Amino acid sequence: MEPLSFEFVTVEEAKQILDGIVPAKDVPDWAGMRRPSSPEAQSISVAALKWLAMLPPEVRPLALCRAYPRIGNQLAALSGDPAALSAYLGDLLIDRRGGRQGFPDGVALELSRLQEHLLRMMQQ
Repeated sequence: MEPLSFEFVTVEEAKQILDGIVPAKDVPDWAGMRRPSSPEAQSISVAALKWLAMLPPEVRPLALCRAYPRIGNQLAALSGDPAALSAYLGDLLIDRRGGRQGFPDGVALELSRLQEHLLRMMQQ
């Protein structure tokens, strides 16, 4: 059985919901909170290319690295720490902030395959 998800609300918000009034939520502007993109984040690093070459061909996130080199570089940087890499992949795959656009299907599939591969390697 899966756990129930919930969020903390005030008594006033709960009363509005019970009365059929949906309270407006402030959605933060995440784009304004992003770090400025550095030149290194706009292209895949040599370290990331070496990391990609070491992966089995069927789990290499090539589309991800082409479309999102910053993320590919971060994956390579975390590759020495499987637990941190797995946590980062989980954050990429699961929207914890709400309202995110998500990745295109091919990129999402690559991330899932990479996560599965990593979990198999951690179990050995």
